[in-house]
Amino acid sequence: MKSQEFGGVWTEAKLKVIESYLDFYTVALKKQNFKLCYIDAFAGSGKIELNDGTVVDGSAIRALKYNFDNFLFAEKDPQIFTELENRIKNDFADVAKKVTLKNEDCNEVLMAIDRKDWIDQRWRGVIFLDPFAMQLSWTCLEKISNTKALDVWYLFPFSAVNRNLYKNKMIPEANKKKINKVFGTSDWERAIYKESSQLTLFNHLDYEKEDTEGLKNYILERLRSVFPTVSDKAVLLRNVKNSPCFLLCFAGSNPSLKAKELSLKVADYLLNNI
Repeated sequence: MKSQEFGGVWTEAKLKVIESYLDFYTVALKKQNFKLCYIDAFAGSGKIELNDGTVVDGSAIRALKYNFDNFLFAEKDPQIFTELENRIKNDFADVAKKVTLKNEDCNEVLMAIDRKDWIDQRWRGVIFLDPFAMQLSWTCLEKISNTKALDVWYLFPFSAVNRNLYKNKMIPEANKKKINKVFGTSDWERAIYKESSQLTLFNHLDYEKEDTEGLKNYILERLRSVFPTVSDKAVLLRNVKNSPCFLLCFAGSNPSLKAKELSLKVADYLLNNI
């Protein structure tokens, strides 16, 4: 078995937030005339091995407890995909017929997400984006926003991006392309790097990189450029050394004022109480 060794001190925190939101979401919309969908774009094997050896259910398996009409799970790795497929078939036979499994790259799956008319067909849903590095293309977020029907929990790969942002701005082109893909723009250079008041040894301009809070604010600014609703309560999830690993963000694609207010109230509460 190829159990994903992805867990850290942040794992249970993020999973509890997702579960709490799914509980709220399915209860709040159960009396409305909507069909509900849950999407996990990095579904994994259905289990996560924590640093202490404990194995817990992943987000995809936990979501199956909630009353959605359809589940869409994407997982690129063939072996991990097979583990998830078998787990659902063996342990969740009663809901397996509602699950669509795709052994594909998340970007391929999400690029087609706005081809469906979510609004006219009365679909609403929640999507969890949990990349372990910089796999997710910004274009996918734009496609999700186009649906005007999905609430998004995005575990932004803060540490992975930050490692590519060199302090002196001397970033190789290959690294810049990765960052452009994650942010959907090259404007991050102007936003994240400021000219220093000091010159280098050879009288060249030096640059100062934004600190952790500055980078967090830029990420939220980018999300606001795409989504009508973005929580400003996004939380940095840290490892045992207190270094930031991920930024747990909430965004909503539904422009309805009522939907925005309700989803934001709950998301803010959950993020404030991590």
